[in-house]
Amino acid sequence: MRDAFYEEAGALFVGLVARVPDGAWHRPALGAWDVRDLVGHTSRSFVTVLAYLDERPPSVAAESAAGYYVATTAVLAASDPGAVDERGRAAGLALGDDPLGAVQGLRARALARLDEVEPDDVMGSIVGGIRVRDYLPTRVLELVVHSRDLARALDLELDVPTTLLRAVALLAAEVAVDSGRAGVVLDALLGRGTLPPGFSLV
Repeated sequence: MRDAFYEEAGALFVGLVARVPDGAWHRPALGAWDVRDLVGHTSRSFVTVLAYLDERPPSVAAESAAGYYVATTAVLAASDPGAVDERGRAAGLALGDDPLGAVQGLRARALARLDEVEPDDVMGSIVGGIRVRDYLPTRVLELVVHSRDLARALDLELDVPTTLLRAVALLAAEVAVDSGRAGVVLDALLGRGTLPPGFSLV
């Protein structure tokens, strides 16, 4: 199953990694992560596709992309707060001496693997079974948002296609509704309130 948004978001990210200056890999990037960590974490949008497609759960636990994020928030809230940071660092180290080559290879492998499955096939995830067509939009969000994070850390311009921005914004809106926070978000977007410090839908 080839997903146009997933292909495009992956190309956007890989193209940005190609622009990372040689001496910038240990520059602070996002929270506790440096540039290498952030690139490693974002590359997991390819790694998890490869890993989770090898799992074939008997049932669906997350019925939509937004539902996946709502369920993931609950899982992460009950886990070690530093676990995500550590996974990012480990993923960064796993990129080895050629981070660009590594992410290019991971993307190519993920796309090739997707050619072998159908949209309604059930794959694994951190919250259990989810259809391929519902999991990929979550990876598009991760690729787009973290590409913007990376560009910001490197002081680089990044032209994100409007189609990707629309897809990610619509998914974020669905997460706001499904998580019961649509009112707060709507008020902030329409100038009738502000979001709390550190507010995040995912």
